[in-house]
Amino acid sequence: MRRLLVCVCLGIACLLIGCSPAQPAGQLQVIAHPDGPLYVGDQVSFEVLAPVPPGKQDGSVQVAFQGHTLGQAGFAPFGMGRRNQATLWWVWDTSGLKPGRYALTFTRLPDKFSWGETFSLRPENQVPPPQPGAHWASSTTTCCIFHYITGTAAARDILILGRQADQEAAVVAKQIGIKLDKPIDVILMSRVIGQGGFTTGSVYLSYLDGNYTSDDMPILFHHEFVHYYDAAAGGKYRPPFFEEGLAVYLTGGHFKPEPLVARAAALLTLGRYIPLAVLADDFYNEQHDIGYLEAATLVKYIVETYGWAAFNQFYRDISAPGSGQSDSAVIDVALRAHFNLSFADLETAYLAYLRKQPFTDDQRTDLQVTVAFFDAVRRYQATLDPSAYFLYAWLPDGSVMRQRNILADLLRHPDGWENQLSESLLEHAHAEWFSADYAGAERTLQWTNRALDIFAP
Repeated sequence: MRRLLVCVCLGIACLLIGCSPAQPAGQLQVIAHPDGPLYVGDQVSFEVLAPVPPGKQDGSVQVAFQGHTLGQAGFAPFGMGRRNQATLWWVWDTSGLKPGRYALTFTRLPDKFSWGETFSLRPENQVPPPQPGAHWASSTTTCCIFHYITGTAAARDILILGRQADQEAAVVAKQIGIKLDKPIDVILMSRVIGQGGFTTGSVYLSYLDGNYTSDDMPILFHHEFVHYYDAAAGGKYRPPFFEEGLAVYLTGGHFKPEPLVARAAALLTLGRYIPLAVLADDFYNEQHDIGYLEAATLVKYIVETYGWAAFNQFYRDISAPGSGQSDSAVIDVALRAHFNLSFADLETAYLAYLRKQPFTDDQRTDLQVTVAFFDAVRRYQATLDPSAYFLYAWLPDGSVMRQRNILADLLRHPDGWENQLSESLLEHAHAEWFSADYAGAERTLQWTNRALDIFAP
């Protein structure tokens, strides 16, 4: 029956999209936040995307409403993907306006090229729950200060989450070997962003019912806390390759407990292995799950071969790349200084180590499904929920949000029938994958990708 319903939905999608007019691509694209429909009372932010590489777009963008300038921001690299954009944070306060359509004027400076964008505001009394009546709240535990929105799953489960976080933070403190001088600032988001976790000055974690990416909060806490403690421990540069590899290695898995070495050995038989220098030089743009696995098992190999102290000294002594220098080049320099071997020599030894490791058919299949699942997740986000896509994730400053009681940015997300159908399929595939029903997960992911083939612009 479920397959029949999916087929019916996809058939309707083909008809609807076939009748929709094509949207012309503009020179500059404007994205409004919060996501989904806007309502009277929203404090609206804008991303203005420029179709040029980061650092190549000079100047800024100004936005005006009814003859009054709301704000101005310069073009700059944004997110891990370093997309070139001007980001205007919460510049349009719609409080006191009536429902309807409103025109705003955007002006690119210094050439004063202007264009208009129209936005619709729905009535304030139609704002979806739990936002009406909700507010920011906090809870302090041994490790952390949690910030969450009342009326959400995070508020309901905050005591359980606090205990889990304390347990994982205590383990991470021993692994990294330092103590923090202040609590970890944790922001619990009631929407999915990326794969569920980010660490900047604060730790951002997705926690909600119906999370299609992960339900294992101890794993998520551990991974992000490694990043937090790792940053506190410091270092000259800490390349993303080793930052993420260390987090997965010390967590014992990426999204669930995993036999990392067996999975990496299985990877070699799938033809998906990424050369280490290629991976190090463009870590976040290579296949995400394979990159994390290779990085984690390389860290494990170095630690097993040379010891934790030697790895830690090497890792924190890697220098930042100079002009025209790559991450793989500075890693090579540090390897030669600490272990008297090149990056290429290390890779040769690492591959020989992996080829000796046994793995099962189920471990190989689980790896294949993992890659297919998260490829589908990222494809869905890039297609239908771009603010959730990890390279350009929308992660507002939590302290400002709390000061201004801004809730919508971390509550709302696109909720059209296309989103509901895609997320339902991803949830089902996730459940099948975690229960080791690999054939079922693969079939469901095929349906998911067929849907996304239709939804893609």
